[in-house]
Amino acid sequence: MEDHKERELFPDLLRGFAVILVVFGHCIQEGSGEAYRAGQQYFSDRLYQFIYSFHMPLFMMISGYLSWNSIIHAGDKDGRLSLVRRRAASLLVPVFAWTALDYMRILIVNAQSGKPQPEALVFVYFYNALNNLWFLWAVWWCFLAVFVMRHFLKERAVIYVLGFLVMFVIPDGLGLGAYKYMLPYYLFGYYMHDSMQLRGWNFSNKPKLWMTVVAGLAFIGLFRYYNEDSLIYLTGYKLIGTQAVRQLWIDIYRFLIGLVGSLFFVFLWQYISVWFGKADRSAAVRMVLRFFQLLGVYSMGIYIVSGYLLILFVHRLEFIDHPSYVLNVFEAAAVLLVSLSATVLFGKVPVLKRLVGK
Repeated sequence: MEDHKERELFPDLLRGFAVILVVFGHCIQEGSGEAYRAGQQYFSDRLYQFIYSFHMPLFMMISGYLSWNSIIHAGDKDGRLSLVRRRAASLLVPVFAWTALDYMRILIVNAQSGKPQPEALVFVYFYNALNNLWFLWAVWWCFLAVFVMRHFLKERAVIYVLGFLVMFVIPDGLGLGAYKYMLPYYLFGYYMHDSMQLRGWNFSNKPKLWMTVVAGLAFIGLFRYYNEDSLIYLTGYKLIGTQAVRQLWIDIYRFLIGLVGSLFFVFLWQYISVWFGKADRSAAVRMVLRFFQLLGVYSMGIYIVSGYLLILFVHRLEFIDHPSYVLNVFEAAAVLLVSLSATVLFGKVPVLKRLVGK
């Protein structure tokens, strides 16, 4: 999702870590048995809640950080149009392509089983596409918001403030609740990169120890109060039609824990990356570093492919009849390896590489 000629190691390490959490969280949800899944018992699972308290905010923060370079350097009209086209190709083409493939599968299954086909085929397809691969949609809308602010609205603070206020009254349907929830993290990553450029900061040095400790303790303290209401999927974002004061508190708390948790793991991984980067580290350590980096490089494709692997295969494992973290670890490892292999393979075939955002 970035246009750097030379990749930064640290963001890839973070994305590798984050995509492991994405797949593991999905395995807890989809790979713990039909009764567990049908009853949505995963929403009350503490490890699941831990992962979901920060992992997608962290991913979105990285996306905003990596978007800075391409957005600020899209100076003239041709450059801006080229950037929008590239983003649409990498983010939206996979959404519509995978939706089409899945839609064809459903039509074939319906035909074989004698079920009636949907009457409004085009409407159903586009409706499914708008609900598919929600994180890619979130990155797209967040990118457009920052792109327009940068190049057409001069990044006026008053417009940002009015925009945040308006979000509380916009409906949450078609994934809008999640997109509104993700936007602050995208903005944080984007402006963090902007601030780092101005001050000459980089990720090559260890952060202050006190910053890591404070962020970790704050995250632990905040997580003590995390419950099912904290999940965006259950309580949404808008204030209209809800108990406004309670909903506003949920939104503020949810944003804070996502931000603090993300910052803690950013600081922690800075320590890890600096330690890994020392020349005297063993071959095994360098291999681990390379693996996390590889997962980060192909994180978009892994996110896409893993979702379909979970639905088509893990979801249907009938011998699983109870939740087990041990089993979830094996499921996640298998899904990660297959997704990574498929993403690398698709990326080498011109007609398939768009399926994984290449």
